[in-house]
Amino acid sequence: MFAIFLVTCLVAYAGYRLKSLTRSGVVLTVVTGTVIGYGFGWFGLYLLGVFFSTSSLASKYRASEKAPVDEIVEKSGPRDHIQVLANGGIGMVTALGMAVTANEAWLFAYIVSIAAATSDTWGSEFGVLAKKKPRSILTLRPVEPGTSGGVSLYGTLMSIVGAATIVLAVYPFMTLGFEVTLALIVLGLVGSVVDTLLGATVQRKYRCQVCGKLTEKQQHHGRATQYVSGWRWLGNDAVNFTSIATAALLCFFVFS
Repeated sequence: MFAIFLVTCLVAYAGYRLKSLTRSGVVLTVVTGTVIGYGFGWFGLYLLGVFFSTSSLASKYRASEKAPVDEIVEKSGPRDHIQVLANGGIGMVTALGMAVTANEAWLFAYIVSIAAATSDTWGSEFGVLAKKKPRSILTLRPVEPGTSGGVSLYGTLMSIVGAATIVLAVYPFMTLGFEVTLALIVLGLVGSVVDTLLGATVQRKYRCQVCGKLTEKQQHHGRATQYVSGWRWLGNDAVNFTSIATAALLCFFVFS
């Protein structure tokens, strides 16, 4: 167990040095990794590492072209403790469930939680680079890249690839049948779809009083933005947590 803790510390420190994590993000990464390692051993830590490494690379890919999106999304740059908890919190719950009950359904729920987080991250990070503007999942009208609830063909394809990457990364540790593999990928994608639906309907949104742009930020151009719609308490991190929890819960019931 000490070895798992030590490796988690080293990985978190590397993430900080690479500017993928803030200091608070480092602390929560160590906690998350240690708990997941306790429940799932080296496999759990390995899969978490696949998520963080690929997601960090995805966020840095053509980063300069994503600069306009930073004006819309609630948070950008290195992940803080809330973002780490939003993406890895459900993984910790499944790890504790596995440690207490040794029910294999917790293992599949963990895989899906990581697949859902990766699917959403890849869809967002690559989707904003699509040549055509995304469309609202509700109205199908064009929206600005980075707008919550927006979808594109390219972003959707990358969401599928993200979920599949996590599920296929399981194979060095265990062999899954075709049906199980497909089910886990689909459930991971479900998490991304739930995230998009929540983003389009109840996630809080504001409007800049200077440029008039719709944004998730509470301040824009140095001034407080005006609340427009959504539940005031439901920000991007809460949406991520809820969507991952939904996918993992569905998975748990499917495999119980």
